[in-house]
Amino acid sequence: MPRLIRFSNVPYQPRTLDALFEPLICSINIAVAGWLYPAWCTARVQWEPDVAELIRLFNERSRPIICYAWHKYELIGTCVFRDFPQDIIPIAISHDGFWSRALQQIGVWFGLPVWVYRRRSPVKPKDQLINLLKRERPIIGLFPDSGGPDGLIRSGFVDVAQAAGALLIPMAWHARPVLTLRFPRRYCFPIPFSRVIAYYGQPIDGTYLTNNNCRKALEEFEERIHAHIK
Repeated sequence: MPRLIRFSNVPYQPRTLDALFEPLICSINIAVAGWLYPAWCTARVQWEPDVAELIRLFNERSRPIICYAWHKYELIGTCVFRDFPQDIIPIAISHDGFWSRALQQIGVWFGLPVWVYRRRSPVKPKDQLINLLKRERPIIGLFPDSGGPDGLIRSGFVDVAQAAGALLIPMAWHARPVLTLRFPRRYCFPIPFSRVIAYYGQPIDGTYLTNNNCRKALEEFEERIHAHIK
């Protein structure tokens, strides 16, 4: 049975319109899941370097771990962790806005745990996330250009990593063939029988994380992906 979506346990102000959007949100989740399911079942995932070291790091962690990649790879991410042990699949971090909720149910249907922060709360979103990381020391998946995808590191991402003393693992996921939408933002949809190459880098100590070294790690993966495509 799929896990339930977890919501941040903070006071918040719901909107009357939220209930009216429920049928549309449900419909979008079903439509996108219907598109992704054949790709999720048939994708061939190859990790570089070998995934055994990453799994060992996850199992032996003494600090929270943040796996991060550009937002445009979000839907490919549903495939790359498909075969991981259930207890170390990264928790997908999301918010309670319309477009975020339109993809949340897909995550749990495909075996990804999902945790949602409240935007209309007196507790700031980054404080909600910091509290989660300090309390549970989990493995989470986060997109530093959340709100894009636009390839720009949000300052809140760096603040969270520093405050929680997290260990960060930069990642990039390349699927071929892939459907890439370029409007209004670039977004990648895996296609059935795609070959997915999942890159991950050396851990970065979040205590000393800067916008620059966070971005540089992802840019290096982008160069490898472009070289692979050529």
